[in-house]
Amino acid sequence: MIERREFLQTAIGTVSAMAIPALHRASANVIADPRPEWTTKIEQTLVASDDRELLGIPKSWQSARQGLHPFSPERVLILPRQARDARQAGHAEEIAQAWGDVGVPINVEAIRLIFQAASVLTQVYRVQERTEDWASRMLVWLLQFYSSVVQDHQWIVPGGWQGFHEPVETMNGIVDWWLILIPQGVEVRSTDGTRLHTLITPVYTEVGKPRLPAFFWDFMARAIEIQPYDPGATRPADGSMRERSRLDAKSACLDLNRRIAANLTQMA
Repeated sequence: MIERREFLQTAIGTVSAMAIPALHRASANVIADPRPEWTTKIEQTLVASDDRELLGIPKSWQSARQGLHPFSPERVLILPRQARDARQAGHAEEIAQAWGDVGVPINVEAIRLIFQAASVLTQVYRVQERTEDWASRMLVWLLQFYSSVVQDHQWIVPGGWQGFHEPVETMNGIVDWWLILIPQGVEVRSTDGTRLHTLITPVYTEVGKPRLPAFFWDFMARAIEIQPYDPGATRPADGSMRERSRLDAKSACLDLNRRIAANLTQMA
């Protein structure tokens, strides 16, 4: 009995001696990797302001604490890494031809990329039958009506992929923000002649509720700090979005969310 007791005491002591350094190592890791300070601003804004609706309400607050809101890796598309669909490519050619016939020159590659994005988004929201509708609507926004707001390698969609009265089940309250990265860029009409590298688009629970798309566009444009376009200015194009488009999904989100957090201080 005595020998057994001594064995147990020795074993417990050995395990404790091994566990204590491990506990210290775990504590050191926690201290060495604290929560990024800038994430508190995102969280405070979401909790305290009505404008939180415009960023979306995170399904998990942990994502906001990790700096992965409003942009999160699961809502990032990197194009054209997604596989191409031959039928969509043919449809893109048809659209380019039709628009070219009426005097609207369109880059076929831009059309293909929009179709790729629409294909992924409609799968995520389980409305695959709407792929061509979503793609066609975004092409009209981007290539016909709102190309004038493309600058500094980026474009924030004033409207969205959906039509009015077309609800979907979003992940973050009334809006999911998507970050579409085009590392090689694509040629579109723009105010400053830059290629489009970053496309920021919302998907709404329902377009127009509880606010019109213009409110979302204005808030995000200020949060990202897009400089007002001045035709007479000679400032160089801001290349930060072009560089961001070449990052991996998580790094791009953290970089962009950090920028938003910094600007929220001035917007409060």
